[in-house]
Amino acid sequence: MIIAKDSDPRPESYHVIEDSIKLIESGKILSDQSKVQLWKPFISSSLNALHKDNKNTNKSLGIIKPDPGSIQFKVKLADKSNAEDKKIADLVYKQVSLIEDPLKPLARPKYSFYYHYTCGGHPHKHQIHDWEVQATFINYKRHYKTEDEIIEKMTDMYQEIIPERNLHLIMGTMKAHPQTFIVIGLLRTGLDPEELSKQGVLF
Repeated sequence: MIIAKDSDPRPESYHVIEDSIKLIESGKILSDQSKVQLWKPFISSSLNALHKDNKNTNKSLGIIKPDPGSIQFKVKLADKSNAEDKKIADLVYKQVSLIEDPLKPLARPKYSFYYHYTCGGHPHKHQIHDWEVQATFINYKRHYKTEDEIIEKMTDMYQEIIPERNLHLIMGTMKAHPQTFIVIGLLRTGLDPEELSKQGVLF
């Protein structure tokens, strides 16, 4: 794959040259260790440290690990979100679906989903701007009768089950908001990256 720097001034912003993409190996057969080795170098010690890097170097992308046991999954009606989250959501949902022909705008969600957590001992609250959580809500609507039941099942998944798999949050900024970090993805793995570091020291 070949990438080229685009006009976005953020240092991690590159454009992928589509014709250069080649399939090397299916991600489904990669071991947890192989996957973690790909993203482990980008883990910051805390969100505060990531903000410090952003201030000093304009860093716009990083990965953090919430403190164990601190995750709380929260749900609210999307139109009750604060002004900043609404503004960011407006930018996120301007993108279009890549699986429909012709392309159609992504449907506006009814609910906003949040993580309240601590990282490095400091409390944080972030709306999850990852389409995965909205897709989970849509999928659960096919299996459960009421929205209360859906939200109960999602809370169990995102507050209890997923954090047990070494949950890490992918944090990124947007071009229009280069100093504001938002949750753009969730990483989980059966292998603790810190244990991988210890193994590297031993072997």
